[in-house]
Amino acid sequence: MRKLTLLILLIVFTGCLESLKDLNYSDIHRSKSVLVIKVIDGDTIDIVNEGKIEKIRLVGIDTPEPYSDNNTKKWYGLPNKHLKEWGVKAKEYTKDRLYNKEVNISYDSIQGDKDDYGRTLAYVSIDGKNFNLELVENGYARVYTEKKSDLYPKLIEAQTRAQLNRIGLWNYNNK
Repeated sequence: MRKLTLLILLIVFTGCLESLKDLNYSDIHRSKSVLVIKVIDGDTIDIVNEGKIEKIRLVGIDTPEPYSDNNTKKWYGLPNKHLKEWGVKAKEYTKDRLYNKEVNISYDSIQGDKDDYGRTLAYVSIDGKNFNLELVENGYARVYTEKKSDLYPKLIEAQTRAQLNRIGLWNYNNK
């Protein structure tokens, strides 16, 4: 009887392992392929999702506003003029990387699917790389510290490296 129970458990456990082996990060976070049809600014895009236009706000990050004033306290005291210049650069970078391209979007389990303005919160992946993280690594964005996200530790690490190495908008000289 004991051998039969062990055999049944082994079969069940092996079946579970097979299904777990096929499970990956994108499955957990409901990843899907979409087309980017418009870039609003560095961290906001429009996509076509199941035949409908949807506004996506890149979760976990914040790029400077290109056309309106920025809260310089959130930007570690960087001057607004500098931030606006980098807001334009962030928008152009996002446009160059994403506009009219197929990307994958996935959702954050901590922040949920929508922000306070009704925009869909998502991670964007292109060429197998997380674009949200890419913006931070290249100094186009800061970590959105007002709310935590699934990638918060990785984003903080990337921002710290960018700041220490004076990459992108962090390369400000106060002369």
